[in-house]
Amino acid sequence: MTQINYYAVITCTLLYMVLGALWYTVLFGKQWMKLMEISPDEMNTTEFQERAKVGIVTSIICYFLMVLTLSCFIRYGGAKKAKDGLEIGMLCWFGFTFTTMLPNHLFSKKPIQLGLINLGYPFVGMSLMGMILAVWQ
Repeated sequence: MTQINYYAVITCTLLYMVLGALWYTVLFGKQWMKLMEISPDEMNTTEFQERAKVGIVTSIICYFLMVLTLSCFIRYGGAKKAKDGLEIGMLCWFGFTFTTMLPNHLFSKKPIQLGLINLGYPFVGMSLMGMILAVWQ
């Protein structure tokens, strides 16, 4: 495997988690909860809290692997400028994330607004991570 800057990968993983926390609370939290049909009372249950812990740990692992993979694509693609990293991040989002999440969302019969919120987070995240990884090598 090509030389990977693991400081950049770990930092980007943490930034991706922070973006997700902001995305699903401050930016779109109320709308997301309404579309998911989750009440604030439900979020305070022990069962929900336990599922959330597993979800957060799983997210950290998956996002680390996603950022690591994105870093490999950026290195193999020779991206050194933020613009190049942005393009690779967006291309990866379109080729892998959008094309797998959209059909899943359509089968879920949930409102399209929920799909836009859920697709928007990785779009913004992968675009930002692509830019950071390209310049921080």
